[in-house]
Parts: sequence; C-alpha cells; structure tokens
Amino acid sequence: MSKNVKCFIILIPTFYFLIPLILKFNYDSSFLRIKFIELYINCIPITVCVILLIKKAIVNNFYKLVVLTAFIVYLCSLHQVATFIPVWRYLEDRVISSTTPLLNLVPFKTILESEITQLMGPLLMLTPLAFALMSLSILKSKKKTIMVTMLISIGIELIQFIENSTGSAFLLYARSTNIDDVILNTLGGVIGVYIYLFFHQFIGKGQSEKLKISI
Repeated sequence: MSKNVKCFIILIPTFYFLIPLILKFNYDSSFLRIKFIELYINCIPITVCVILLIKKAIVNNFYKLVVLTAFIVYLCSLHQVATFIPVWRYLEDRVISSTTPLLNLVPFKTILESEITQLMGPLLMLTPLAFALMSLSILKSKKKTIMVTMLISIGIELIQFIENSTGSAFLLYARSTNIDDVILNTLGGVIGVYIYLFFHQFIGKGQSEKLKISI
C-alpha cells in the first residue's frame, strides 16, 4: 500500500465529519468554533485507531484495500451512532432537571420484550467489525475476534453510560446502556466471523492468500 493511499485512508475520519459541517455551514462564529472543537475531539481517537489498524492490517490486493476503506467508513459511522460526543450540547446554557440514565443490567430482559425487528440493529452492529478484523488479518483467531468484539461492545456501553451520566442534566438525546446489547453485539461478532469463513472458503480463495485460522 503506497504512502498516498495510506494518507488518504488516515484522512477519511476528518472528511467524514468535516463535510457535513461544511454543508451545514453557519455564520455564527461562536457556534462554528464549538463545532470545530467537537470535530477534533471526535476525529482524534478515530484517526489514532485508523493508524493502528493500518499498521496491523495486511493489504496486498485491491479487494483488501476496498475492505479496509469500507471498514474505516464503517468505524466512523459506528462512532457517530454509538459514541459520538456532542460537545455543543454540553456547552449550551439550557439545563433541565437531572434524570436517571437509561440502564438495564438484567440479561435477556429487553431481548424477550422486544420485537425481532428491534433486535436486528444491535445484532448486526458489530458484524462488519468481526468480518473486517479477520479479512484484513488483524486477528486470525476466531476466539480472539469474538472476544475483541465483546470487549468493544462493553466499551461502547460504558462510554454511553458515562455520556448519559454526565449529560443527564442537559438536553441530550438518550442512549441506553443495556447488557442485552452486549449479548447481541457479541452474537453479531460470531456471525461476522462465520461470514468471513464462508467467504474465504467459497469465494476468496482465488483472490487472497490462504490464512491459517487458529481455533
């Protein structure tokens, strides 16, 4: 992978969050300043992750380059949906009475109470993560990939809990912290691993090197 391609991939998070800001350009200088602070706060951790992933990933053909690029865009989308830090909301003067963050620590409670269609989002949210980690040879073990998926899911829930706890007095959109999301996310990681194994066995043999998948 050339240096130019690496630089482009590293800049994907910046483009991802900067372009919507430009399209919604507001001439209010104070608001614009806050939005740029928000941009940096959210871009820096994702960019660091991208740099680490590029160092670990094995990208030796066009197919894997496409997977890597799509993976980075997916990570940006995941951050925006699950862990994005809305700085401007914290800096607003409008404060409401403190509310209790949405929290469920009872396994399978919401799974049993929800419709199947409501479970598809959490179930499939980390499926691309597991697929990409193995496709790019960042992880070669099924067990490690599933474990990493579970740990990332727990991390997302902890971040959401912190955001809810610190932002409960502000007009923030609610993100529930739910043990069932960890269960569904982890199951989605298992699905991602087996999608990779199926793809590698029946489709990818002629396009990529054979990888030894440790059990």
